[in-house]
Amino acid sequence: MVNILEMLHAMDKVAPGVASRNTLLYGVEVKFYSNRLHLTPEMETEVENLFACGDGAGVTRGLIQASASGLVAARAILGRRSAEAS
Repeated sequence: MVNILEMLHAMDKVAPGVASRNTLLYGVEVKFYSNRLHLTPEMETEVENLFACGDGAGVTRGLIQASASGLVAARAILGRRSAEAS
Protein backbone atom coordinates (compact mmCIF):
# COMPACT_ATOMS: atom_id res chain seq x y z
CA MET A 1 0.00 0.00 0.00
CA VAL A 2 2.88 2.35 0.77
CA ASN A 3 4.29 1.80 -2.73
CA ILE A 4 0.92 2.60 -4.31
CA LEU A 5 0.60 5.81 -2.30
CA GLU A 6 4.15 6.83 -3.21
CA MET A 7 3.37 6.21 -6.88
CA LEU A 8 0.19 8.32 -6.66
CA HIS A 9 2.06 11.22 -5.05
CA ALA A 10 4.81 11.01 -7.69
CA MET A 11 2.18 11.00 -10.47
CA ASP A 12 0.44 13.95 -8.79
CA LYS A 13 3.53 16.06 -9.53
CA VAL A 14 3.15 15.31 -13.24
CA ALA A 15 -0.66 15.28 -13.37
CA PRO A 16 -2.04 17.30 -10.45
CA GLY A 17 -5.16 15.78 -8.93
CA VAL A 18 -4.12 12.14 -9.24
CA ALA A 19 -3.48 11.91 -5.49
CA SER A 20 -6.96 13.25 -4.73
CA ARG A 21 -9.15 11.70 -2.03
CA ASN A 22 -11.59 10.98 -4.85
CA THR A 23 -9.17 8.90 -6.94
CA LEU A 24 -10.51 5.39 -7.45
CA LEU A 25 -8.01 2.61 -8.08
CA TYR A 26 -9.24 -0.50 -9.84
CA GLY A 27 -6.74 -3.29 -10.21
CA VAL A 28 -8.56 -6.51 -10.96
CA GLU A 29 -7.50 -8.32 -14.11
CA VAL A 30 -8.88 -11.70 -14.99
CA LYS A 31 -7.72 -13.75 -17.95
CA PHE A 32 -9.50 -16.88 -19.08
CA TYR A 33 -6.95 -18.33 -21.46
CA SER A 34 -8.17 -21.84 -20.78
CA ASN A 35 -11.73 -20.94 -21.82
CA ARG A 36 -11.56 -21.38 -25.56
CA LEU A 37 -14.45 -21.11 -27.96
CA HIS A 38 -14.84 -23.47 -30.89
CA LEU A 39 -13.97 -21.26 -33.84
CA THR A 40 -13.49 -21.63 -37.55
CA PRO A 41 -10.24 -20.33 -39.06
CA GLU A 42 -12.23 -17.14 -39.82
CA MET A 43 -13.07 -16.69 -36.10
CA GLU A 44 -16.73 -17.70 -36.51
CA THR A 45 -18.34 -19.41 -33.52
CA GLU A 46 -20.69 -22.37 -33.62
CA VAL A 47 -23.49 -19.79 -33.94
CA GLU A 48 -23.72 -18.88 -37.60
CA ASN A 49 -22.56 -15.32 -38.37
CA LEU A 50 -21.36 -14.75 -34.79
CA PHE A 51 -17.64 -14.01 -34.73
CA ALA A 52 -15.43 -13.84 -31.66
CA CYS A 53 -11.99 -12.30 -31.63
CA GLY A 54 -9.47 -10.87 -29.22
CA ASP A 55 -8.80 -12.04 -25.68
CA GLY A 56 -12.48 -12.89 -25.13
CA ALA A 57 -12.25 -15.69 -27.66
CA GLY A 58 -9.42 -17.31 -25.74
CA VAL A 59 -7.10 -17.44 -28.73
CA THR A 60 -4.90 -14.39 -28.15
CA ARG A 61 -2.72 -13.14 -25.34
CA GLY A 62 -1.86 -9.60 -26.34
CA LEU A 63 -2.91 -6.49 -28.23
CA ILE A 64 -1.21 -7.37 -31.50
CA GLN A 65 -2.71 -10.87 -31.64
CA ALA A 66 -6.13 -9.55 -30.60
CA SER A 67 -5.97 -6.93 -33.35
CA ALA A 68 -4.94 -9.52 -35.90
CA SER A 69 -7.82 -11.81 -34.96
CA GLY A 70 -10.18 -8.87 -35.45
CA LEU A 71 -8.81 -8.36 -38.95
CA VAL A 72 -9.32 -12.05 -39.74
CA ALA A 73 -12.95 -11.84 -38.62
CA ALA A 74 -13.53 -8.54 -40.46
CA ARG A 75 -12.17 -9.93 -43.72
CA ALA A 76 -14.44 -12.96 -43.44
CA ILE A 77 -17.47 -10.77 -42.79
CA LEU A 78 -16.63 -8.43 -45.66
CA GLY A 79 -16.11 -11.42 -47.93
CA ARG A 80 -19.57 -12.70 -47.11
CA ARG A 81 -21.15 -9.30 -47.68
CA SER A 82 -19.44 -9.03 -51.05
CA ALA A 83 -20.68 -12.49 -52.02
CA GLU A 84 -24.23 -11.59 -50.99
CA ALA A 85 -24.12 -8.38 -53.05
CA SER A 86 -23.09 -10.27 -56.20
